[in-house]
Amino acid sequence: MTASGAVLETRALVAGYLPEVDILHGVEVRVAEGEIVTIVGPNGAGKSTLVRSICGLLPPRSGSVLYRGEDISRAKAHAIVRKGVGYVPQLDNVFVSMTVEENLELGAIARPGTQLQERLEMIYGLFPRLAERRRQRAGTLSGGERQMLAMARTLVPEPDVLVLDEPSSGLAPTLVAAVFERIAAINRTGVTILMVEQNARRALAMSHRGYVLDLGCNRFEGEGRELLEDPKVIELYLGRDPRGVGGRRAPRGHEAGA
Repeated sequence: MTASGAVLETRALVAGYLPEVDILHGVEVRVAEGEIVTIVGPNGAGKSTLVRSICGLLPPRSGSVLYRGEDISRAKAHAIVRKGVGYVPQLDNVFVSMTVEENLELGAIARPGTQLQERLEMIYGLFPRLAERRRQRAGTLSGGERQMLAMARTLVPEPDVLVLDEPSSGLAPTLVAAVFERIAAINRTGVTILMVEQNARRALAMSHRGYVLDLGCNRFEGEGRELLEDPKVIELYLGRDPRGVGGRRAPRGHEAGA
């Protein structure tokens, strides 16, 4: 743990894909042990770029990424996984020709020494739908089930932190609710969660804290419910909710309506 009390943090992070074109301009994010922290913002704000930089898929140009006080800015993605940071990308996050259980078994490769059978029992307890479909090919699953499988496989090697990129993207409303409920359940097992999410109201309602990015810069930060009720955040990023400024409240760790 760093002096700031963070298990995972970025400091003055600058990153981009093209030479001399920066997407992130000094972004700073802090995630404490056991928290759910959500990053929201308009399209093009740099949210996915940020999580890719954190997880070793896009080396920062300057600044740093710290995991438990260790600078991992230049570490390879597989090394970051072995340290305890799991990443679930938005797209192409399951092996469609393999069964559910085969996908889960692949998760153990990420961290040598994983007790696979024990982890599978835990995973099936956390994701009963996957237990029912363990012999089914991943390509035949619904969108929500695939997203659950992607999260489950990332949990097999027992990460301390789970990084999620747009977990509800493209899902029907009923499936969105199921995915967010599983995210809350994962957090209750002690896993710290950092997620990027376009469904800002639902994500912030279940988050301990949140950050709003705009044009690659920090714009707002605070507790999830504070951001939901901040007039400037509502005006610029959320829009008015017909049920009230902040939407329907829900206990922390549980999802609220979008």
